[in-house]
Amino acid sequence: MLLLLFIVNFILYFLLIEFDIEYFPNGRPSLDSYRIGIEMIENYGTHMDEIEFVDFKKTYEAQVNEMDRFLQGRHEFVEAGIDTYEKFRNMDHENDKQYALHGKLFFEESVDIVWELQERERLIDFYERKEEGIKIDLRDAKVWQKDRFLEMRKEGLYGVYPEVVIRNFKTFILSVAITIMISVVLFISPVFLKDRMGQLLYLQYASKKGRNLYKTKVVASLISTFLLITTLLIIYLSFYSLNNTSMYFDVPIHMFIGEFNWYDPTFFQFIVINIVAIYALGLIVALLAMVFSSIVPNYIVLIGVQIPIIAGIVGYGLLYLITLIVSIWIPQWVVPIAYTTMLLIGIGLLLYMWKREKMRNILE
Repeated sequence: MLLLLFIVNFILYFLLIEFDIEYFPNGRPSLDSYRIGIEMIENYGTHMDEIEFVDFKKTYEAQVNEMDRFLQGRHEFVEAGIDTYEKFRNMDHENDKQYALHGKLFFEESVDIVWELQERERLIDFYERKEEGIKIDLRDAKVWQKDRFLEMRKEGLYGVYPEVVIRNFKTFILSVAITIMISVVLFISPVFLKDRMGQLLYLQYASKKGRNLYKTKVVASLISTFLLITTLLIIYLSFYSLNNTSMYFDVPIHMFIGEFNWYDPTFFQFIVINIVAIYALGLIVALLAMVFSSIVPNYIVLIGVQIPIIAGIVGYGLLYLITLIVSIWIPQWVVPIAYTTMLLIGIGLLLYMWKREKMRNILE
């Protein structure tokens, strides 16, 4: 079973997880977003006010002057009439010569300052339009979203920091959650079925330990699930540490561009919330797997019963139960109700199966 888990995780790592580790930041301008975000945290802390924004614009203006000097020192740009950054920005893309020079700086030479200026302009634009953006969100908001948007507007909870880090983490943790759920199902599913198919129930029920072995298996399965999830999380979060995002840990998630949430945890607290959610969901999936294992006649039926349920959880449910766990784009009650409902169903079915085990006649 451990060998099977290793093979499955090895395959799923390269299919789902590796990209978000190996290619972070993923090219340009993501690399520039990541770097500028770190610079903003070092200079302004976890929030940016109006005074700090003025300083940020001064940095941008200083880079524009540096870019002017850079262009004026390149004869091919001067000859093409592009001797300032303003002219570079507004160049005629229908002009083949100018367009070729544009591509040369961005892609052939990959000049850092060109990419950085582009990203700084984007961040400045978001900051200057933050009030306009929240008005548009309020205008389009559903009834159950309006109060939260008004609260965010009143408290000044605007996204102004680059979103590259939190988007990478959301994609990463969703892939990790999928891998862990599949691992839990594979690991726990045979727990009851294996003994029944091996005709061992007659021996077990005739012993002193007898029917109480059912409870022992349940407890052992839950402990095993907890240890399995812990082991996999340690491994995958160790890989995630290679992305070097700890500088962002103290930044509230509402400070990232495009983040609208019911609550205001820091990035690190958001990571912890996702870890707790994976534990909860993993234990719920384990309970359901045990129930199916105790009622189906063989592995074929077990697979057939679990595939649509696991596919639904992995392909659809995890997006809401993990990635969007505090997002304003789903009603605030959906996530707690979903977890509570699944937990009660799992426990209820397990108690029903235990009651059935106590009454089962082994001579039937």
